[in-house]
Amino acid sequence: MPGHRHPVGLDVFKALVTLVLLALLIGGRPQAAAPTVNAAVDPSGTVTLSGTAPPGRPVRVTVTAAGGAVMEPKARSDDAGRWLTALTLAPGPYTVRAAIGPVASAPLRFVVPEPARLAPLSIDPPPSPAAGSLTLSGRAEAGRELRVFLDGRPLELRPPLVSGDDGRWSLTLELGAGGHTVYLAYAEAPQRVSDPLLLEVREAAPATPFRPAVSGGRAYVVQEGDWLSKLAETFLGDPERYPEIREATNAKAAVDDAFTPIANDGLIRPGERIWIPAP
Repeated sequence: MPGHRHPVGLDVFKALVTLVLLALLIGGRPQAAAPTVNAAVDPSGTVTLSGTAPPGRPVRVTVTAAGGAVMEPKARSDDAGRWLTALTLAPGPYTVRAAIGPVASAPLRFVVPEPARLAPLSIDPPPSPAAGSLTLSGRAEAGRELRVFLDGRPLELRPPLVSGDDGRWSLTLELGAGGHTVYLAYAEAPQRVSDPLLLEVREAAPATPFRPAVSGGRAYVVQEGDWLSKLAETFLGDPERYPEIREATNAKAAVDDAFTPIANDGLIRPGERIWIPAP
């Protein structure tokens, strides 16, 4: 009895159907969106890498230096599909890619510049600072923006502090009594800082009242029947010079409580101590 044979055409048909189904299955799978990558280079050498990717996925970041060295900082996209990482690199050209599985971004090239050659920063120590307004000055590279740190915190200066064409800078601060630390840094190179200036600010001295000087003359105790013009005629030889006695007495009273000031009406009373100026 002859054996049963499969029709060849049927086998070919089944194979074709299988291939079509596989193609449809593979083609129907959603493909992961290619991640993106950006690079922000700080003058200090810190490079911030960021971009987008499908949410909640680990992102393989590959940074390749010109000499072939490879760095792979870790990153992961957040729920909004954003990722961020940073690293410090030496000056030179680099290439970075971001990938999720086999899907990668286009290569991005960037350059970390050589650090600027900047003059040292210095602060001139002020003489015996007192509480209140204190003016500081020093030297820096000419025409550079400077950041000021007081007690470890950066000051928000408006307008910013910029050194002059001669490299000199000057700044007035309001300081309370006590210990303070001040240092400066270049805005474009935060790692370049001045030596810290340690300040011990004392309490402000109370203002000294104005005390007019009195030179020459004699003290006099007013007697019954005295008045200024009479005393001016007796001691100064002219009754019209009585304002000189009033002014001299008031100047003396400003420095010696034993004397009684004379009001503008010129009234004096027995027992009051006044000052007769020299003729």
